[in-house]
Amino acid sequence: MPEGTFSSRLTEQRKQKGVSQKQASKDLGISQALLSHYERGIRECGLDFVVRAADYYGVSCDYLLGHTNNSLQLETIPKIFDIPEDADMSPTTIFRATLSIFRSVQKDVELLSFTLRCYALATYMMLSGAAKRGVLPGTWLQPLSVNDEQFKFLVRSMTNSLDELPARDRRPKRTAAPASVTTLCSWMNDYLNEKIADLL
Repeated sequence: MPEGTFSSRLTEQRKQKGVSQKQASKDLGISQALLSHYERGIRECGLDFVVRAADYYGVSCDYLLGHTNNSLQLETIPKIFDIPEDADMSPTTIFRATLSIFRSVQKDVELLSFTLRCYALATYMMLSGAAKRGVLPGTWLQPLSVNDEQFKFLVRSMTNSLDELPARDRRPKRTAAPASVTTLCSWMNDYLNEKIADLL
């Protein structure tokens, strides 16, 4: 079966979840024979099954249907597997790196609080830039509109709060970073070096 089709992705997701066809069909409320037909592309399913399967495997319907290579479904934040597009810096790569990191962050209450402030600040910076450039209306900044000095203070205080995060007693086991995270870090390193070179 061709890669990226509904049947191939349905089979791939079942194998990645580590369940048998018998177990998956039971969990999905259909017969094993019918699931086998779906996985081999012999029969087409209804939309209600597509939604059920997407929820069961923790991926988006668009991914199962072959509309995108991005398997993310925000509510469940499944383990994010590398895709070729992760090698290129793009908004999708940043988004995928963020979700890869967030899977671990959400388990630590103190770090989660810091992370939410960082995301809010980054999104606010994007909104401020868009309003300043005239891409979005300035009214989107309401009810909170900070002046430049207040904004710089906020960025500095966020940087300081990163320094104040205490280290945990237990260190995580060493694992390979997802490709999206590697691309993000490499891009940030290059960007930092460019900015330092501009100062010299």
